[in-house]
Amino acid sequence: MADLGVTTDLQGQEFLDAMARSRPVDSTMALLATAIKATAKGGIGKLRQRSRGQVPYYEEYPALKRERWRPDIRAAVLSSQRIGLHRKLMKTAAAADLYPVAIGTDAIVYPSPGPSPLDVLPHTPEGKPVPGTFRLGVSPGMVKHQGTQTVLWADQQFEERGGVFNISNLIKM
Repeated sequence: MADLGVTTDLQGQEFLDAMARSRPVDSTMALLATAIKATAKGGIGKLRQRSRGQVPYYEEYPALKRERWRPDIRAAVLSSQRIGLHRKLMKTAAAADLYPVAIGTDAIVYPSPGPSPLDVLPHTPEGKPVPGTFRLGVSPGMVKHQGTQTVLWADQQFEERGGVFNISNLIKM
């Protein structure tokens, strides 16, 4: 990310601007960053790979014999992520009296008075992020802006899809 111009010392609007510039700057590096993320996500998924109908239910699934089939490690990683997410949700609610309208695996949708995540994230009177809440950044535990949509857009999605879906899966720009 530093090669794309997004460093760990950027905060607030500087970080948002750097993220917006990062994709078009170097398409090869952007593809590499995407590949690294996909490898990490895919690796977590492979720790508990299920049969998709390839093996009859009465036969042993061959993945069970692989050393890298470790659903316990996958569960521990996901559990840690979810615990951190819930803590940040509660701290954000306590600090800003703000509650999400949708929660996905790795996307949270908050109502906002403006289009920027800076309009939602709570800050201290000194302008620093409230400890324990969501913070923008590229370091582990920090968040990035996935996208902003209007309430009218969300209403249109509910009408088109019959209201049976999670809006957090569609909010990405």
